[in-house]
Amino acid sequence: MASADEILGKMRALQQRREAAVGPLVELLAERGALLKQLAELDDPYGKAYVDAEAAGWTAEELQTLGADAPARRPRVRSKGRRTTPQGAAKQPPGTIPADGSPAAQVPHVPGQDSAFASDHTRADSTSD
Repeated sequence: MASADEILGKMRALQQRREAAVGPLVELLAERGALLKQLAELDDPYGKAYVDAEAAGWTAEELQTLGADAPARRPRVRSKGRRTTPQGAAKQPPGTIPADGSPAAQVPHVPGQDSAFASDHTRADSTSD
């Protein structure tokens, strides 16, 4: 039977071969990660340039012919004008709560109680007597 030292020596030899085999993969993983990061940093400028080309009259098909794929993410477009309320929406003075949009309008009515505030005070008054 082999001694503990002999078994540990075999294990270390196996482990060294395994570590040597994974070395190139680890190096390539690190390089791949760096390249993916560089590629990700180009996404926004590429998307903007693509949208600018379309705005200048190029079609997606023409850009595809040139080898320019549609960007994975298009840049966020912000409207240049102020946003207005939709037509038909009633304008409320600042600081007022619309009756229909009020959170209180969605609370069901409990018969005999006008509000949670009144019921709290009623209970407090009845227990203090």
